Amino acid sequence: MASNRDLLPRESLLWIFAAQFVALLPQLSQLPLWIGFAWAFAVYWRLEVFRGRRDLPGRALKLLVIALTVAGLAQSYQRWFALEPMVALLALSFTLKNLELVSRRDAFVSLLLAYFVAATLFVREQSIPYALYGLIATLVITAALAAQLGSFSARPRRALGLSLRLLAQATPLMLLLFVVMPRLGPLWNVPQDTSAGRTGVSDSMAPGDFTRLSKSAKPALRISFDGPIPPPEQRYWRGLVYSEFDGRTWRQGFSVDPRNGGRVYWNSGERPLPQVGPRYRYQVIQEASRSPWLFALARPASDSAGVGETTDDRLVKRSPVYSRFAYEVRSWPRDSQVIQSTLSGAERRRNLQLPADGNLRIRDWVERLRRRGLSGEEISSQLLALYNREFTYTLSPPALGRDSVDEFLFDSQKGFCEHFAGSYVFAMRAAGVPARVVAGYQGGEWVSGEEYLLVREYDAHAWAEIWLDGRGWQRVDPTAAVAPERVRDGLESAAGEEFMRDSLLPVHRFDILVKLRLQWDMINYRWYQTVISFDSEKQRDTLQRLVGELSPLRMALFFAAPVAVVLFGILLWTRFTGRGRKQPVVERLYEVFCKRMARAGITRRPGEAPRDFAERIALESPPLAEFSGRATDAFERAAYGGDKEALNELRRLLRWRLGLSFRVSARKNRLMGH
Repeated sequence: MASNRDLLPRESLLWIFAAQFVALLPQLSQLPLWIGFAWAFAVYWRLEVFRGRRDLPGRALKLLVIALTVAGLAQSYQRWFALEPMVALLALSFTLKNLELVSRRDAFVSLLLAYFVAATLFVREQSIPYALYGLIATLVITAALAAQLGSFSARPRRALGLSLRLLAQATPLMLLLFVVMPRLGPLWNVPQDTSAGRTGVSDSMAPGDFTRLSKSAKPALRISFDGPIPPPEQRYWRGLVYSEFDGRTWRQGFSVDPRNGGRVYWNSGERPLPQVGPRYRYQVIQEASRSPWLFALARPASDSAGVGETTDDRLVKRSPVYSRFAYEVRSWPRDSQVIQSTLSGAERRRNLQLPADGNLRIRDWVERLRRRGLSGEEISSQLLALYNREFTYTLSPPALGRDSVDEFLFDSQKGFCEHFAGSYVFAMRAAGVPARVVAGYQGGEWVSGEEYLLVREYDAHAWAEIWLDGRGWQRVDPTAAVAPERVRDGLESAAGEEFMRDSLLPVHRFDILVKLRLQWDMINYRWYQTVISFDSEKQRDTLQRLVGELSPLRMALFFAAPVAVVLFGILLWTRFTGRGRKQPVVERLYEVFCKRMARAGITRRPGEAPRDFAERIALESPPLAEFSGRATDAFERAAYGGDKEALNELRRLLRWRLGLSFRVSARKNRLMGH
């Protein structure tokens, strides 16, 4: 059991709860709601214990709370061995620790758990705001640790000041370790709960899906080029191919989805590449999507680890993209390649699949054109002309019923990209032409300050591809037949007043806000390029620039030299700041008193209190008892009570009376020695 000296005072408890709250706050939006209430209740119970209104829970109650906690976790999460339940378990650990928070040892354990919870901030996001918040959380937790040293250390100014000094002293070592420590797999590579909500383009497409994405201005891709940049009309960043249609929703299909056994080439060179060099080389930084598909131009290839190529000209990642991910891409436009002459029977059947019934009007319309002897390309031209002549591009299309293609083509005639792409592919399949829907992003905003292309969520787009014998897969964008400015100038130009109409703050209408948003995105881009993507390859290049050959001796010197310089600087700072401290007058006078007593043969012992020293002087040299007692009394009143009159009295004693007593005592001591 803890002694009274080890029991936590009120200030220590408040610091511990403040540190826990700061560490837990950003997690509350991701954790189940009951965990936040459980923490608040545990804090309330512990404060009631401090006030003496309740007792600490007994063994039976603790076991019951643990059982309820495990049951709550099992109810809240489908998978136990994933990241989210592990973070929840960590948060519950210091929540339950509050129920037995008694001694300083318990406080240290609780605060160490708070450090781990604060570190999990970077599991989902590694942006600058999260980094700043993580720094604040570390500052508060360290201050809470400093506050455990005593009541004086628990004062906010004292605790935060000590925490700042400790973090400042640790910063040089942190930077050094960042550069030289081997790059280990980050914590956020562990499995995560894929049942959580996804962002960006989904693995299925129904009327209205892309319309919802058009309301978000969040960044999706940042693309920097090594060489030529494709013109706006060719910036089609493909990510998914939908081949199956059930009458309303388009899906990838079992045979092409890489998660369900679709063919993927994971090794570089496994799939034969064109003999002619790639036209475009670029790096893509993709935001977290919680999905495995990546985005690139047509006919991509990538040597990045964990990235594979599919048979339908896409890139995928072995694991879902849980955080920002950078990958290198080379792309060969189809006009620079030798075209596959035939389509396999399985691919032809997959890309001609239609439901057995439904949408009869478009089937009849296509059949009439075929009876007139029109080829597949001519039917495509007829349909595109119909789009151009009678249809309206809008971000607010009317809702569609069961026969969504018929209702769109012959009734509403108002739609967004998914309406045009889906209806076009349905019509071409009805005409006997293999066709498929392709989803991804189109366009992007060029950021000249950092020279990269910024693609946002509202750039999400769907288009079509049809198979033409002798020419292979050809891209057809039905939306361009209705609103060519969408492809050339972007969604804002095509949508007009409808663009971001429902947003709380229409940033695009204020030039100054547009510039500030771009500046902020450039800062985030630099942050990712410099810090987040500092992998083993960049580390090796940096070290080679700094030390040349990466030999063990050079690395040891590179590591030891900065550490030695920092330690030497701390030593000098400690010495000079210690010497520069001006000693109070009363302490200097008392030192004079102690030195004179030493000359009289009575030396003050290390750690001996002034009153104890005076009593020992009285025993060893009675003639000095009165003067040492008066001097000690004056010192204590001046040092601890701030009594100026006592300070003057101490000065007088040292000048006259103590000097007289010193001479008398010294003469007696010499006679006794003889």
